[in-house]
Amino acid sequence: MKEQLPETDYKNKYEECNGRFEGVFEHTSAASKIINSDLEIVKVNRALIDLLGFSEAEIVGTKIMDYACKDVVHHWEDLQKAMWKHGQSYFKLDACLVRKDKTLAWVHITTVLFQQDKENFAYTVLDDFSYQKNLEEMEKRLSMALENSRMAVWELDLGDGSIVHTAGFKQLFGIQDPLKAWNREQLLRQFVREDADKLREVLAQISSETAIDFQGRIRTLDGVVRWVYLQGKPAGEAGHHPKKILGTITDITKEKLAERDKDDFIGIASHELRTPITALKASLQLLDTMKQGTNSKTASLITQANKSMHKITGLIDDLLNVNNLKEGQLQLRKSHFRIGSAIDDCCMHVTAEGVFEIIRSGDLDAEVEADSERIQQVVINLVNNAMKYAHGTREIRIDAKKMENALQVSVTDQGPGIEKEKLPYLFNRFYRADLSSGQYSGLGLGLYIAAEIIRRHKGQIGVDSTPGEGSTFWFTLPLDT
Repeated sequence: MKEQLPETDYKNKYEECNGRFEGVFEHTSAASKIINSDLEIVKVNRALIDLLGFSEAEIVGTKIMDYACKDVVHHWEDLQKAMWKHGQSYFKLDACLVRKDKTLAWVHITTVLFQQDKENFAYTVLDDFSYQKNLEEMEKRLSMALENSRMAVWELDLGDGSIVHTAGFKQLFGIQDPLKAWNREQLLRQFVREDADKLREVLAQISSETAIDFQGRIRTLDGVVRWVYLQGKPAGEAGHHPKKILGTITDITKEKLAERDKDDFIGIASHELRTPITALKASLQLLDTMKQGTNSKTASLITQANKSMHKITGLIDDLLNVNNLKEGQLQLRKSHFRIGSAIDDCCMHVTAEGVFEIIRSGDLDAEVEADSERIQQVVINLVNNAMKYAHGTREIRIDAKKMENALQVSVTDQGPGIEKEKLPYLFNRFYRADLSSGQYSGLGLGLYIAAEIIRRHKGQIGVDSTPGEGSTFWFTLPLDT
């Protein structure tokens, strides 16, 4: 016969179990509450208080419906019927609750029925999945945005060459089979051969520190040629060879067609203006030789007209240079020359005016093989840029520095500097860093032309700048090995 425990022992064990429950209930990291048959909250733990943002006094005595989002209230009504009317021992649902700060908390809810003092209560655990829900919503919005744009997202596995992509990728390339997998070689085959070779080279040189920034022409499966803009960044730890590339691809055909129309207009307009401008310039030069016999006001007007004509001629030359660059007509006449001599020749106009002082330093005796006239044009553009935007200072420094396989020439000013977000666009056509004041003239072509000349020499060009500390524009030229 089983020995009966004294009544005091039952009471002690009950209190011991209840104490354990209270401890687990209060200190568990899962938000928990106890509700009665009216869905009134009779007990909450610290995790639930933190989840909703209300105090315990504010929550206890209220009904869970007070926190439920309107479109999910019926779920709680289903729970109430199932557990208290039909005696179901547990119930699960996903619900949305409104926090004190009016933000939403999405929770997985598990409710277990239990009896105490002949009354049914429900112990409820709420698992917060708001972050997951918000992520899903963000993914939906992103997918909708991508579907309604000319952009697609892609991921390239550098190991096996497989490509994972969004639906917009298939639309861009005209892919009909929704199940067809893509890889690197299939992607390259879509590009026009010349552009495919360039992209292959870009992908071969990818590292953890580099990014893809490529424009090229594709031929869709239905034979249509489009321009696309391919961007991507390596995914993985810095310093390690990347395993994947994550990026976007955008249809820029409309932009390229508009750019072509603009180039055609610029080319025609520049050539048509050249003849009357040449005649006008000759007339002004003739007047300049005769101004000494006129009054001071007339002489001043002639001088000002010649200065304005010089600016107009420079703008037209820039436009013609851009047109030649776009059409591949810029010919390089390379020769060996001393870099210091080229700098002296092109900066004579600056020193002659006496407003700015050119300070030269470094390996000025270094010889390079390049187009001397074009390199002087680059230096002039960089110096003129410094004179234009750093007009509050006198010194402009030009430094030549021999590197391992190249010569670097830098032009440094002590001007206001350039904001970091503007630096990537400085060498774009028609871009001007400061349009707010309206005091700087020009079309924004000087740096673009300089960059194209250096690229034709297989060199590099760039800028280092800190607001308030000035700017250093630099370029490199390959040295004979």
